[in-house]
Amino acid sequence: MKKILVVIFLLAISAKLSYSQENNQTPQEKKKSNFNYADLIIKDRIFVDVFSSRWINFNTNEIKQRAINQGVNACFIFDFPVKKNSPFSFGVGIGVTHHNLFSNAYTYIDTGYTTAMKVIDTNRIKYDKNALSFTNLNIPLEFRYFHKSGFKIALGVRVGLMVDVHTKYYGRNIDGKDKSEKLIDKKIPNATKVPVEITFRTGWKYFGFNASYMVTKLFEAGKGPQMYPLNLGISISLY
Repeated sequence: MKKILVVIFLLAISAKLSYSQENNQTPQEKKKSNFNYADLIIKDRIFVDVFSSRWINFNTNEIKQRAINQGVNACFIFDFPVKKNSPFSFGVGIGVTHHNLFSNAYTYIDTGYTTAMKVIDTNRIKYDKNALSFTNLNIPLEFRYFHKSGFKIALGVRVGLMVDVHTKYYGRNIDGKDKSEKLIDKKIPNATKVPVEITFRTGWKYFGFNASYMVTKLFEAGKGPQMYPLNLGISISLY
């Protein structure tokens, strides 16, 4: 979470530096069109997506995921209009995305150095938290439409670089020993190095709806569970 806050702060600085570029049109140019990008109250340059993930190809007869697997995405995007005074534009920027998977299965290293998951026997072992999390820095690319009323819609893709994959476990010893423990394992191997997600956002002014779908799997083929998240949530535009 600290990494995400740092990125949001850097994005805010980037937006401030780019502010001087948004009013280059002369009054005569503005009169030629009913739409002027510079007149929009919210330009969707800095926004935060809060979402819940549904992990595909994860559930089995024994292994189950939690109903809510919260995650967050924060990014800065700058627009390049299709043409002057056009409501259509291409967006490119930088962002950070954090996903979580809460379940009744723990991650371990299996034979052949493959990453595997095994159900926790809750008849013997009680736990408070068991999560697999990953964070990636990414470049968001969007095709965007703005209406002067504040309505907006965008379709795009996020191409990322995996920077962190870890597990957290708080509960009784996973091997059944009579002791409590808090474990954070940052050495989870075989994660996909370049995650790719298709994204969709729509809304009005400050608020909106977001959806994304991870095209790549979390782990490399043949080296871990072939699961991937489908995400749905809300968007908050800060600028």
